[in-house]
Amino acid sequence: MRSVRTRYLVLFILLDLMLILACLPTGSGNQAPRPVPFTLLTPTPLPPTPTAEPSPTITPLPTPPPGTVVQEMTRKHETLPLESVDPVVAEFLYGRNRVPAKYAVDTYRIWFRTRDAADQIVSVQADIRFPRVEQVQAFPVFIYGAGTTGVATECAALNEYFAGRKWGDYRPHMTSYAAQGYIAVLANWQGFDDWELTHPYFVAELEGRVMLDAAEAVYDFFAQPPAKDILARPDDAVFLGGYSQGGHGAFAAARMASTYAPELEIKGLIGHAMSPDVEGLMVDSPRYSPYIVYAYRDAYGAEIIDPAAVFQPHWLATFDQDVTSKCIDEVFSYYSNDPGRLYTPEFRQALYNDRLAERYPSFKAQLDANDSNGKAYPSLPVLLLHGGDDPIVKSRTIGSFVSYLCSQGQNVTYNLYPGVDHFQTRQCSFLDTLTWMEAILAGNTPTSSCANQAGR
Repeated sequence: MRSVRTRYLVLFILLDLMLILACLPTGSGNQAPRPVPFTLLTPTPLPPTPTAEPSPTITPLPTPPPGTVVQEMTRKHETLPLESVDPVVAEFLYGRNRVPAKYAVDTYRIWFRTRDAADQIVSVQADIRFPRVEQVQAFPVFIYGAGTTGVATECAALNEYFAGRKWGDYRPHMTSYAAQGYIAVLANWQGFDDWELTHPYFVAELEGRVMLDAAEAVYDFFAQPPAKDILARPDDAVFLGGYSQGGHGAFAAARMASTYAPELEIKGLIGHAMSPDVEGLMVDSPRYSPYIVYAYRDAYGAEIIDPAAVFQPHWLATFDQDVTSKCIDEVFSYYSNDPGRLYTPEFRQALYNDRLAERYPSFKAQLDANDSNGKAYPSLPVLLLHGGDDPIVKSRTIGSFVSYLCSQGQNVTYNLYPGVDHFQTRQCSFLDTLTWMEAILAGNTPTSSCANQAGR
């Protein structure tokens, strides 16, 4: 019995020793098996990174063409009920030319696109005045060019009324035509609507582009009227006209129309106290010459003309500042109109003795390029209205232009008003202008004055 217990005791001791030995660390030569690591669940795989592809080609929107309205810039400026039109027009017209208004008048300020000297699209402002009517009705279009106001932005013709200036009374003047049944448009010239530029004064091609694109913009404006109560519509009849410099622009537009805007139905050309000849303006009214010299130097290059070759030294120190800061009303009181006080003796002698081509050939070439004389015009009736006492554009200057047009076979109606100056011509000729346009619209051919010019 004792021997059996002894054997069991020895067995238990051996088992304990084996357990102890199993838990002791072992050398590198007798390594215990490593525990099986915990296996993580495999996550949902991310989508593969897409292969980089080129961005889709975006075709740029075409640039809107010239002659279109910048729709988002259109604003209504004024509504004149019928009873309010005559008092406004009375600020401008007088005597027999003050006829009762036929229509109330709405005015919208628009921006429209045209092309600059580099053929880039630029936008300029215009006022469109038109009859306010109760049902859809078509009216002829009268595109009008402003006279000289300056070259700086603050001198823009459309700034006149709001700035309290008096450069051409364009608000009552254009209202007078709208009240008689015309869609009357006055645009700023190029350069006036960009603070970094000045107006390219008497550059015929740019004047013509503005007038033709303004005409195109009329049709674009009424194709999508900005208000439901606009029931006037433009007829297929366009007259081009202008005052002083604006007449120069109207005739430039007429020369360009067949290629630049052939779709326009131009019925006639009108010049009120028109300045047809840039060189002639320098002869007749020297105080306009600083604008001309500055603008041509800017438009055609410094090599064309040096102000020091034209003007006496006391005008030169502040020449650029003066020209770009003074509007036409200030120019009249600042610059002398005496050629002996304004021009250098050399330039004065060349100008008044027809020797510019000899002494200043580059400048003379640009003056001639922008002259309304010596150019081909379409077969359109022409109306020229001028004051016999015009001190700005002398009657001999406009008379020479009338003779040239007659020699080219144009139908020219020429009215010279005795005792009337440059600033009264539009007022004195208002009824004559209306009568002439109405005759053309009725299908009649105006009576030409060319037979009377033949003996002059």
